Amino acid sequence: MRVTRPLAAFAALAAGALGGFLLWSQVQAASGTKGHEAADPHERNRLAAVKEGKEVYAKYCAHCHGAEGKGDGASGQALPIKPQDLAEGRVMNPLPDHFLFRVIADGGPAVGLSPIMPPFKPQISDRQIHEVIQYIRTLAKPAFDPKKVLPVAEKLEGPVQPIYFSHVIHAGSFQIACQYCHAGARRSSAASLPSVERCMGCHKIVAAQGNPEIDKLKGYWERKQPIPWVRVFKVPEHAQFTHKQHVQAGLQCQTCHGRIEAMERVHAKTGQNIVNDLKNLGAVPELKRLVGASEPATPLTMGWCVECHRAVNAGGVAAVQKAPDHVPSVKMVAGTETTPRKAPLDCVRCHH
Repeated sequence: MRVTRPLAAFAALAAGALGGFLLWSQVQAASGTKGHEAADPHERNRLAAVKEGKEVYAKYCAHCHGAEGKGDGASGQALPIKPQDLAEGRVMNPLPDHFLFRVIADGGPAVGLSPIMPPFKPQISDRQIHEVIQYIRTLAKPAFDPKKVLPVAEKLEGPVQPIYFSHVIHAGSFQIACQYCHAGARRSSAASLPSVERCMGCHKIVAAQGNPEIDKLKGYWERKQPIPWVRVFKVPEHAQFTHKQHVQAGLQCQTCHGRIEAMERVHAKTGQNIVNDLKNLGAVPELKRLVGASEPATPLTMGWCVECHRAVNAGGVAAVQKAPDHVPSVKMVAGTETTPRKAPLDCVRCHH
């Protein structure tokens, strides 16, 4: 008994010490993690911005957009255009911060939307607007993913059109398919512009009142006049181009026209480029060496088109268009992207 009691006491003491050490380790690990999170300045700043943005949102935005951003605020119920559901991630997530900033700061007309959305500068500062945007991002379902934001230019490019038609809103945010409006692309040489009737098919209901840009559309409809859109894309008169063949081959619209769904105004940098033409058309090696390969290809020029035909003949359409990080504008049979094509290279196919 004299030996057993000290051993039992020692065992109990050791067990207590071990238990205390394990508990201390867990507490230290947990506190270390919290300390690391708190030490992350980016996350701390983001959380602080979201908190501040929520307060500003509650004061200025919730009356129309609702406490949870679902567009069900009391003041918005009587408006001719229902406030946007800010929690609808499918629509909101593609829009970049600078686009949302303009809407809040300068009002809806700044991006072609209704003036029912008023400007909030100078009532709230630039910093507060950015904080509101940070808060709005937390409402999105599905969750906001910054990698899927459209590359919308901060500076407007391209010609001013008779109606402020934003492809960012129609094709980018609401993801209306290209061929819904440009129905001729899959069945004829010209992609064709949407008729006034096609536009009114939506806008008899959508934003039927409260947007001056839609009122312009109604004016053309009532006068039975076509909309005098300013042309952006045009091949020379001596060249023949057929949209139908290219769409049927599975070529995405963005391959030739650029990221249209990210353009508030449609624009294109095209035109004659003799250096690029010679580089791609020259059959004499000395000529190619003389011209060099430093001159970038200009879209829709002859050399650019010939280069594209050669590429798809070798590696299919996958050779000229990147894996789409956007909604595909042209459907094609799965698995045929790398199938070599038989795109013509003879002159008379385009010049006849």
